[in-house]
Amino acid sequence: MKQSIADIENHLAAFIAAGELDGAALSVAQRGRQVIGWQGGAAAPGRPATARTLWPLASISKTYSAAAIMALIERGVLLLSTPVRSVLPQFTGGGKESATLRHLLTHTAGLIYESPEMEQRMAALTPAAELIDEAYRHDLLFAPGAGHAYADYGYLLAGEMAARATGRPFAGLVHDLVLKPAGLVDTHMPPTPGVYDQLAVVRGVQAEGTPGAMYNTPYALNLAHPAFGVVASADDLMRFGLNFAPTGPRFLSEATVRAMTIDQTGGRCLGWAPALGPQSAPAYPVAWGLGFYFQQVESPGVFGDLLSFGAYGHGGASGCQLVIDPKADLVIALVSNCHARTGRERWSYRLRSTINMVVAALSARMRQP
Repeated sequence: MKQSIADIENHLAAFIAAGELDGAALSVAQRGRQVIGWQGGAAAPGRPATARTLWPLASISKTYSAAAIMALIERGVLLLSTPVRSVLPQFTGGGKESATLRHLLTHTAGLIYESPEMEQRMAALTPAAELIDEAYRHDLLFAPGAGHAYADYGYLLAGEMAARATGRPFAGLVHDLVLKPAGLVDTHMPPTPGVYDQLAVVRGVQAEGTPGAMYNTPYALNLAHPAFGVVASADDLMRFGLNFAPTGPRFLSEATVRAMTIDQTGGRCLGWAPALGPQSAPAYPVAWGLGFYFQQVESPGVFGDLLSFGAYGHGGASGCQLVIDPKADLVIALVSNCHARTGRERWSYRLRSTINMVVAALSARMRQP
């Protein structure tokens, strides 16, 4: 039996009723037009989710950071082949000299994921500059380009490269090069205190219950971390995704969108995609663009089982997915506020099952000319 949009909304509402989610929102566009807009549950204790709720996007933030950096490449400020050491001279030793900006953006630089003491760093309100200094010091897991290891550190250093190259804070670059030209008025990095009452609170985060709780505190938000610092409404997340869909608007050139949404690794790097489970030893070929990763034959179901091979997007551990299926001209923005740390198997099921239902419900539209 074909799924309906009401079935999808009931599916999400059931997770909320069962206590698996506090709140959630879904915004979907097909052929450039919104076809689903729903929100339910609580954004925070005592505050219902609305269309203006700002959801911490966690690692989906990397797509915004990559877009800002690619805008600098359009302007001739940086190259994908720019050596990291040429902008960040502290990044040297142990083969780091051969790492490039492209390696950082495709998770092929050999960096570890993040500080092994990240939770303690957050709880201690560690300044961003100290997090960057720590990223310089760790040994590489492999020579740049020889493998794949998903790394928040890579985007932290890529953002610092952009800041050093322009002499401007990276958050300002994201605003001026991405959010403003794309007309994303309900997207922030970092959010100002004036919109704090719109923020969703994420359950199960690192340093929960401390003044440094990830995504949930002024300290964490003001880090404006290139790997996890963006908050947005579900509709704004969908609008951002439209800029990378076949018939959507563009704040970047077609050439840049093409570069971001094709495999930049040749599919030869053994690695890991965040949506598939906890990070472990590299086990299969991973295809990565610039800010996006791909559903492919070697990694089926990375976003959902019914999407086309070649669909691309990014997930966020806060309980979010952005998926673009170019064959269906479909953009899916699904957000919630329950972290993967609360139970990754159910976390993954909630996201993938909902995406499957969206694709099934809209499949008839895919056949129309």
